[in-house]
Amino acid sequence: MWTVLASGLTSLIQSWFQAKKTEQEAKAAYQMALAKGEQDWDNQAMQAAQFSWKDEFITIVWFAPLIVAWFDAEKALAWIDFVSKLPQWYQVGMFGIIAASFGLRWWFKNQAFSIKK
Repeated sequence: MWTVLASGLTSLIQSWFQAKKTEQEAKAAYQMALAKGEQDWDNQAMQAAQFSWKDEFITIVWFAPLIVAWFDAEKALAWIDFVSKLPQWYQVGMFGIIAASFGLRWWFKNQAFSIKK
C-alpha cells in the first residue's frame, strides 16, 4: 500500500515539474516569436523605404530649422518655438514617425521614455 502511495506522489511531483518546464518553454518560444516578428517588421520597412521619398522629406523637415538658420536665425528659432508648443501627442507622433522611417524604433524602445505632462 505504501508503494502505491509513494508511486502516486512521485508521479504527481514529476507531472508538476513537467508542467512547469512546458510553461517556461512556451514563454521562451513566445518571446522568441515576438523578437522575430519585430525584426521581420523592421526588415520589411527598410526594404519598402528603398523606393520611398518619405524619408528624404522627413529629413528635410527635421533639419529645416538648421537650414533656415543659415539665412535667418530668428525664423529658425520661431519654428522651433512653434513646434515646442504643439501638443505632446503630436510631438510623440513626430518622434514615432522618425523612429520608424529611419529604423530607430528599436533604439527608442530601449530608452524607457516616459511621457510627462
